[in-house]
Amino acid sequence: MIEWKKENTGLCAYEDGKLLVLLKAADGTSDSVEEIENNVWRWRRHTAAPTDHMRMEMLVTESADFTMVPGISYNGNGWGNFPEYVGDRDEDGTPWSWAWHRTTIPSCTYSENARISAALMAEANSNSACSLCRVEDGELHTVIFPEEERPRTLQRHFWGEPFTGTMEPACDFEAIVAIWPADERRFRYDALLDFAWRHYGHPLKAPMSSDEIYRLSIAFCRYLFEREKNGFAGFTKGAQWHLGTTSYKKTEHRYEMGWVGQNGSMANAYIYDYLQTGDREKLDTAIEVLDAWLRFAKLPAGHIASQVDYDEWRYLPFPADFEPDRWEVGEVSYESFKNRAGKKFRRAADGQILLSHDACNLGTGAEMYFEAYDLLKKADIEKPEYLRAALDICDFALERQSEDGCYAKSWDDDGNTLVKPGTIGCFLILPMTLAREKTGDDKYGESARKAFGCYYGALERDGFTTAGALDSYSIDKESASPLLRSALALYDMTGERKYVNAAERIAWYLCTWIVHFTVKYPANSLLGSMGIDTFGFTSVSTPHQGCDQYALRDVLSFIRLAELTGNGQWRERAAAFWCAACQCISDGTLYINGRLRPAGAQDEAIFHTRWGRYGVKPFGPSQWLPAWPCAFRLEDLRRFPDHSFFDEGLKEIKGEKE
Repeated sequence: MIEWKKENTGLCAYEDGKLLVLLKAADGTSDSVEEIENNVWRWRRHTAAPTDHMRMEMLVTESADFTMVPGISYNGNGWGNFPEYVGDRDEDGTPWSWAWHRTTIPSCTYSENARISAALMAEANSNSACSLCRVEDGELHTVIFPEEERPRTLQRHFWGEPFTGTMEPACDFEAIVAIWPADERRFRYDALLDFAWRHYGHPLKAPMSSDEIYRLSIAFCRYLFEREKNGFAGFTKGAQWHLGTTSYKKTEHRYEMGWVGQNGSMANAYIYDYLQTGDREKLDTAIEVLDAWLRFAKLPAGHIASQVDYDEWRYLPFPADFEPDRWEVGEVSYESFKNRAGKKFRRAADGQILLSHDACNLGTGAEMYFEAYDLLKKADIEKPEYLRAALDICDFALERQSEDGCYAKSWDDDGNTLVKPGTIGCFLILPMTLAREKTGDDKYGESARKAFGCYYGALERDGFTTAGALDSYSIDKESASPLLRSALALYDMTGERKYVNAAERIAWYLCTWIVHFTVKYPANSLLGSMGIDTFGFTSVSTPHQGCDQYALRDVLSFIRLAELTGNGQWRERAAAFWCAACQCISDGTLYINGRLRPAGAQDEAIFHTRWGRYGVKPFGPSQWLPAWPCAFRLEDLRRFPDHSFFDEGLKEIKGEKE
């Protein structure tokens, strides 16, 4: 039982006579705590005179075994090779500070040691910031008023200037303090996330009916479909605005099996649509696409190319000082060209560009060929080559699986490993379980179990997963999504409850990336005019702190987790994922930033915080309309027939706080 005592140094939290936490006193102020619920208190501070700056500091009196700033820093980061917030302070020794809306729980910092887990946070829209740094006496958590980001702000692959806000002088300030007793586990932030869900969350209405979302998603698939002059057919990777033509244009001559392009998934959506409607054109198109990938992209080693790319100009050797012409390249491609200036691409002896083939695309490709094979059987069409293609990918990965169970991140055309580290390899586990189901050969099952042990073991050891977001080689959330699906698949394959327990641990990690609150944007801002609600979105990675719809891939996993565990919060979170991720889908009349968007199109992300990229400022939509959110929406709708779930939205949060 924690007991609070007021002392000269501040408000002290004791347990069994041992000081655990000190809420540090400040001159000219008085402090008090009020219990919100067991282990959580509201810390109120009153000043004798109004002030326009305040720091509320909480000292945890033992060094931390693990620290986290949700969505920003996991034990100080440092995994990967992209700019990010590393350690607790910048190179000049200044502790990092982050705006309340950059963290996925407002101004939240978390640390744990052998005795307790502790968190300090603020209310949403509180004009605050936070900091977390190690000091001689332990771990110092701080909520700062007004909002600031110092000594510099992270942008997409580059650093921006510091920010210092202003506020009207005030006498009253508050923060939220949470202290939970330790147990035998590491990474015990589930209590924090449970509280944050109930405290900051709220019901969400479905943005539109599931039938309308389905119709518009199919329309966007139609928009993206294209044929190349050599006979290849596929769905282009998305659309972006081109100043030179003052119009949205499909990404020219660029296709991808999974990740952004999702050619396999969109083809399967067409087969499913044929089974529902009898639209033969969609069936023929789907088979044309899937056949084209085998004809043009199947590699001798057994894997399938991640991308089919006929845009040669993109891969020219641009000099280091190259400045793309904004009127010749797409709005989003401008950044790509700028980032690639001075870089050289690997080329074969004949000059051909050598692209890498990653586990994300290969695993997705195998999964989609398995699904296509099954869907076509329902149409009385036998395509054994699709089954063979999926099994070839599994055999390719199995033959190269290392002793520790790792599959690797990427390979070249000949099947040589290019990059090994990264949880991304677990994209291949799910197709391994499907291969075992199809063939009865447990070599695939054994491979899946071994790989899961490796990747899940890394999460248990490090407290994070890595490298799923292919444009950010870093700690991220996208790599945890296939790990969660793999845990559930292995439970189905083995019946062993340990995989359900593992799935729940993975899901809690995923929840650290969920934005638990609503940012109130000015009505005249771009996000404000769009009516965006940030609650339920997910941040991407430690260097990539925009919010996207990738949690669409987790909707069905969280529903299943609720069924298996009896914890209804998983279903609530699944509903929030769906509602957040289906905002601002164009019905063909959506007019944003002076531009009319094609039906079914949707921004890849919103830059909900002070984070942007070259050419696109913070606090706005990405302006990039890719294929993948559309494909993931269609996957959910075809794989979960009870569409009442999608239509109801998040009706209530059990235990919601006032």
